[in-house]
Amino acid sequence: MADNQFTLAGGFRPALFGQNIMNLSTKTNRLLASGILTPDPVLAARLSEAGEDIVTLPYTNDLEGDPQVLDDLHDIEVNGLTTGTQRVFRMRQAQAFGYTDISQILSVSDPRDAIAQRFAAYWNRVDQQTLLAILQGIFANTDIATAKLFDDSSNTFNAKGFLATIGLLGDIQDQTFNKIAVNSSVYSEMKSLNMLDQTAKPSDAVTPFGTYQGMTIVVDDDIPLDKTSGVATSYIFGNGAIGYSTAPFGQSVEVERESKKQGGRTNIINRRTLGMHVLGTSVAKTFAPVGQTPVTSDLAAGSTWESVIDPRNIKVVAYKAKVEDMFIPGKQAAPKP
Repeated sequence: MADNQFTLAGGFRPALFGQNIMNLSTKTNRLLASGILTPDPVLAARLSEAGEDIVTLPYTNDLEGDPQVLDDLHDIEVNGLTTGTQRVFRMRQAQAFGYTDISQILSVSDPRDAIAQRFAAYWNRVDQQTLLAILQGIFANTDIATAKLFDDSSNTFNAKGFLATIGLLGDIQDQTFNKIAVNSSVYSEMKSLNMLDQTAKPSDAVTPFGTYQGMTIVVDDDIPLDKTSGVATSYIFGNGAIGYSTAPFGQSVEVERESKKQGGRTNIINRRTLGMHVLGTSVAKTFAPVGQTPVTSDLAAGSTWESVIDPRNIKVVAYKAKVEDMFIPGKQAAPKP
């Protein structure tokens, strides 16, 4: 990775610009802020333990079986609990940003403060990219997609398709889902179809709307949209669908001083461990990372994942459908004859 130091050439000179305004990322991180990720205390405890980069989380199955006949001819048989395990990646990650002494002296805004203020937001963006890569991967798995994906890519997004997607959970659908994550193009399509919960017609309104069928809508343009085909992927989540935790790794925050480098340079290094998984899925036993620790391309591959429980209990489903060109930024609808 190339050095990401802040130099004088990369900053503003006071003589040229009176006030240096921080250029914040346009990414909203609404997927994270919505609460789709659920803190997992069991995973948190495992992240700091010694061991391999795949940790094992146990789960206990529900009680099952037909009732026994009660009489004085037979003993009552005692059944045991059945359990299973989910394999979860423990991802080791690091990032470093630096600044030169000259840039710090001659720039209006202090690069040290800029880095310190934005590091947390940087990791939020990484978490969101990680979540979307994992979702891409599990829905690329044939067994999971068969049970959890409603692919209607040949047709335009519509309310029936959305309801068919929710219906993938069968008789527990109404008690499970509470959040919908869509690209802004899909959100515009939903408003045009008057799909949003509101007393006034959404198509007549300008302000944002919050729910559909009582489920909170999360809008974020990191959610997949193929601008060529117009096919968008939308996700519907239930409570506790995604387990999440982070932990410091080694000397998690380090300030490094390089006195001879570029006339004097200071680097801020951050290290951490990340765990994130869709409950009910597991890292496939056949998975073998290319490097020492999993990377994004590993997460996005269908062969990385497998389902370890009744697929209905995986509390996330996906809906793929076309969005009309008029709702896709930068793509003009074909003129009607």
